[in-house]
Amino acid sequence: MVTQRRNVNVDTVKRKVIAELFFAPSVVLAIVGGMSAGMLSWAMGGNSSMTMAAAAGILGGIGWMMTRIIFKIESITEGAMRFEQEQAIKAEKKQLDELEQRLIGDGDDRTQDYLTLLRSVREDFQETASQPGVQMRSARVREQVNAIFNATIDQLRHSYKLWELSQSLSGEARRKIMVSREGVMKEIGATVDRLHTTVLQFKELIREDKKVDLASMREELEATMRVARRTEEKMREIENSTSSNRSSISE
Repeated sequence: MVTQRRNVNVDTVKRKVIAELFFAPSVVLAIVGGMSAGMLSWAMGGNSSMTMAAAAGILGGIGWMMTRIIFKIESITEGAMRFEQEQAIKAEKKQLDELEQRLIGDGDDRTQDYLTLLRSVREDFQETASQPGVQMRSARVREQVNAIFNATIDQLRHSYKLWELSQSLSGEARRKIMVSREGVMKEIGATVDRLHTTVLQFKELIREDKKVDLASMREELEATMRVARRTEEKMREIENSTSSNRSSISE
């Protein structure tokens, strides 16, 4: 199973690494034990055995901490990154599952189909892009695919908001917002199809030649992202226009 990368909080990873290096039980217990022995030695008027135990504990703890910093920082950092990525994946899956449940309520099978296809396309892409020899070269493409994925997911959320909004309207106002939503849904479908096609091309290119230049694919993805941004802007305009009209009527 390929571990997928998601956006992680770098500050959280740093805190985990610092905690693991400086506050690991093996480090803390040795230093605390040494300090306790030192305090006991002081209370006993300078017991040599206790003083030596204190020095051994404190120096041993510091020495072990330095050893971990020198030899284990890479593995500790990777472990912290992996943990944060796993948490991010779980959080994202929960959000997408919740969105799927909401989309069932809009009575439009396309929204559920688009979400299912988006998740499948992104999974296929991540699996291919994570292959040895491909991962580094496809970093920029991965960023673009994730950006388009996230933008389209946001559009699906907005589509649900528009549907919810239409349910509170009637007559011509409701018809207009549903017509506007229909136009947006077609654009979402086009974005999903373009992303799907691009990812299939990516997989085919990698399968044929792992040294292929991905520049043209990045340009295609950038064009898809521009379309996604325009669609998102249009959806926000529809929401804002409808909200303004409702406010004017209520006044």
